[in-house]
Amino acid sequence: MRTFVFFLTILPSFFIYSQTGIKGVTKSNTGEILPFSTVYVKGTTNGTTSNSEGEFFLKTSAGTHTIVAQHVGYKVYEKEVKLAEGQSIRFDFLLQEQALQLQEVVVTAGDEDPAYRVIREAIKKRKFYQNEVSAFKTDAYLKGLFRLNEKPDKILGQKITVDTGILYLSESVSKFSFELPDKVSERMISSKVSGNEQGFSFNKASDFNINAYDKFIDLDMEREFVSPISPQAFLFYDFELLGFFEENGKLINKIKVIPKRSTDPVFEGVIYIVEDEWRFHTIDLFVTKARGLEFIDSLKVNQVFAPAEHDIWMPLSQKFSFVFGAFGFKGSGYYIGVYSNYEVEPNYQAYRDAGLYEQKFGEKEDKDLFKKEDFTAEVLVVEEGSNERDTTYWKNIRPVPLTEIELKDYQVKDSIRLVKESVPYKDSVDNETNKLTLGNIFLSGYTHSNSVEEKYWSLPAVISIFQYNTVEGFVPEIQPTIWKQVDGQTKYWIRPSVRYGFSNERFNAKLEGSYRKLDNKFTRFYAGGGRYISQFDESESISPFINSYVTLVNGENFMKIFEKSFGYFRFQQEIKNGILFNTKLEYASRDTLTNTSDFTWASEDKINFTSNQPTNLELAETGFARNQALILEATFRFRFKQTYATRPDRKFVYRSKYPEVFLTYKKGIETLGSDVNFDFLEVRVTDDMRLGLVGTSTYAVAGGAFLNDDALTFVDFRHFAGNQTSLSQVGKTMKFELLPFYQFSTTKPFFEAHYEHHFNEFIFNKIPWVKKLNLQAVASANYLTTETVGNYVELGAGVEHIFKFMRVDYYWAFQNSNFFGSGFRIGVGF
Repeated sequence: MRTFVFFLTILPSFFIYSQTGIKGVTKSNTGEILPFSTVYVKGTTNGTTSNSEGEFFLKTSAGTHTIVAQHVGYKVYEKEVKLAEGQSIRFDFLLQEQALQLQEVVVTAGDEDPAYRVIREAIKKRKFYQNEVSAFKTDAYLKGLFRLNEKPDKILGQKITVDTGILYLSESVSKFSFELPDKVSERMISSKVSGNEQGFSFNKASDFNINAYDKFIDLDMEREFVSPISPQAFLFYDFELLGFFEENGKLINKIKVIPKRSTDPVFEGVIYIVEDEWRFHTIDLFVTKARGLEFIDSLKVNQVFAPAEHDIWMPLSQKFSFVFGAFGFKGSGYYIGVYSNYEVEPNYQAYRDAGLYEQKFGEKEDKDLFKKEDFTAEVLVVEEGSNERDTTYWKNIRPVPLTEIELKDYQVKDSIRLVKESVPYKDSVDNETNKLTLGNIFLSGYTHSNSVEEKYWSLPAVISIFQYNTVEGFVPEIQPTIWKQVDGQTKYWIRPSVRYGFSNERFNAKLEGSYRKLDNKFTRFYAGGGRYISQFDESESISPFINSYVTLVNGENFMKIFEKSFGYFRFQQEIKNGILFNTKLEYASRDTLTNTSDFTWASEDKINFTSNQPTNLELAETGFARNQALILEATFRFRFKQTYATRPDRKFVYRSKYPEVFLTYKKGIETLGSDVNFDFLEVRVTDDMRLGLVGTSTYAVAGGAFLNDDALTFVDFRHFAGNQTSLSQVGKTMKFELLPFYQFSTTKPFFEAHYEHHFNEFIFNKIPWVKKLNLQAVASANYLTTETVGNYVELGAGVEHIFKFMRVDYYWAFQNSNFFGSGFRIGVGF
């Protein structure tokens, strides 16, 4: 029986090479393995890439073909083969090192290297090649692998349970389409994730659709990188012609790319440019950590181009390999993409503008490859059943053979998958991870898992439980959470919260929960109720932790709170792609509170405790008698031209390149004993902008007014996120850094604007010694105007990435052109 099962297991492997094609190994003529070489059928874009062990398999049709093998730094090898239907032959390509020719030009001091002539011509043709293709279709095979080589035993007292070795191995096959300027459409027809039979690959062809002719190359890092043929290239690069060689009647220039400075966002390595045509033949470049990579030590980019339709050269293969290291973890990985069966639509207008249309196409009529409806907001569809392909299917369709290590990873993880999914195994893992330690009790919090039923509960760490304020005194707050998952997605959660003030001897408790409908509309239901503490500004412009610190250490009590007994219901759903609706209905009984404690560690001359009733320019007495409030709030978030991916199990939304708009309406309803009656309307716009080498910017603007303010308390005013402490909440966009809490809160029309620009390493990487610290400059401005305030402005300048996680800013504030104040702010964040 075992023999029979084993036979069934290995049977598919007997059929892998019954396909028509050629298999083999790419080596140098000295026997050295040449990994990731490109092998393709001459005159087509049917190709493949050898794996890290040099092995390849190229599927072809029956007939006579010329097979081409090429590797950076080696001569192209061409082999004519004749194949019958179903025949597979083996041939190992032995490539000879490319013997470069160099014109006999004597370059003396002050003379220009011949490479500069080539680069100038390439720069002239850059824009043409950038837009040469109006649209294309291709079959894309992607493989990603992450390997962990070293790991720490513990982080913050928590044991690291992940093992070294391959963490992620995934393959996918997609039909990918592109149309200028940035329309993409992808249908993933096959997906495989090692160790997860039901999983879907996160490989995405559009993430690798990098145009080498762009001025700046976006590698999804903090900074964009200057192309070697950018119009600004000579400001960032030196070039050296290493030589040239002939290939298929074309002269190919091999040029060394040399950065002028050690920390500029640029590449180094080698590029190959075709003489007279001035197009890329091959790119072999890399970037180091000093040039702005985050958590990655180095990144290598390799692209190989080949003629497709109309003799337009398209990427045949590309590879991104990286080495990473952070917090004691070290590893490496790569993504490789192989593209075949191109259908290309030339950009006819670009050819006309270049005066090449008649020469290229003659009297040929323009033809569109796509219809308008071919591109929608759904940029990626993962087909149902794409993760159910068997081993035989993958062996037949996979263009890059698996290495022994990769094959073993699939086999081992697939063999133990059933074990890991078994009840005894999950219970044994839970028994280990559920053990109490000093680290999770005091620092990280404790989580208890029942992996079989996907039920969990957690308790906060002791360090996060205790708070202090002058109303309640020392107050422990415990917020355990219970939640249930379905296939890794949270279905519901329940969170009871309790707190007790030792000074005011007051116990408060509430219960909140959420239910998630597992659909593609992000439907959520929330409900809660109880008696609890709330800040006047319920968005919490000062965190309880920061308030506890400044109260105990500095003798200042900025957090102002009231008590409310409440019940609420909240609902969220995407009513149309890009339009998210969120509404909340709450009924609350609200009570004012007073200070009951004056304890502090600050010296008596520094104590500056104030009343729990905030000071405000519009309202002399901000305290209030007990009142009831029935309030309805509704918000629409508009994300214009939002794109998304659809998988059989969920929908993933991508950020739009357009600003996000939020429209909020808030209504105080004077019924059912409610004492409030008001109507409030606000519009808010936020956006992130990438500004090339100069850095990235974020901005947020908001304006609004009370259309009706017949009956409301200070709680219902429009509050602004101020700050009177030296600690800043990094990452919060709508905030001021010197604005007093509550002083400028209003019922009048208002407008506020916030702008922050991160120079990344644009400034400090030009300063000797300082550039080694990888510091980044940041500048900011905040503005507020109301009828009472007039014009309030803040200007700030700072440094971030201090020790990787700290930020320090200095701000100046002005009100109606008069100096208002200044001060340092310190924040923590990545």
